[in-house]
Amino acid sequence: MKRYLVPLLLAIVVAVATHAAVIEAIPVMLMRGAMSRMLSHGSSNQWLAAKRVTAQSRTVIRPSPELAYSACVYDLSQGPVHMRVQAMNDYWSLSLFEANSDNFYIADNRTASGGVDIWLLGDRPANGPPPAGVMIVRSPSDRGIGLIRRHATNAAQWPQIEAARREDRCESVP
Repeated sequence: MKRYLVPLLLAIVVAVATHAAVIEAIPVMLMRGAMSRMLSHGSSNQWLAAKRVTAQSRTVIRPSPELAYSACVYDLSQGPVHMRVQAMNDYWSLSLFEANSDNFYIADNRTASGGVDIWLLGDRPANGPPPAGVMIVRSPSDRGIGLIRRHATNAAQWPQIEAARREDRCESVP
């Protein structure tokens, strides 16, 4: 029995280490894939407005046909990114996800009724303070995804959503 103890303990240690590595790596790999797919439709630090959701839509996992989605792959390696989300009368939200898929910031029509205006900062400092009224939010990683959701229950709401999208910003701070 003793001759099996060391290999058994070694196998347990390897299994636990492998499990921990896989659990840590999967969210990062999934986010890299999501960012890569989004960047194939545009560049970083700009909102990409998704078309209206249909039964064939699968850009976002199980997208809701009652929501209008916009996404921005942010890159803070060159400095801060300015994100602005226009408020709507109905439900809207902004969620920010770091590179390992952890959500680190949420704002919506209840917490920010006037919309959101932020400078997203990583490790690199800004060249100066943000303009008055612009809040600083720190990202745990230099790359990630911002996701806007807006409630759109009927076709009549889409012109309002498109107007709000034209005012949204996701851009590098000069």
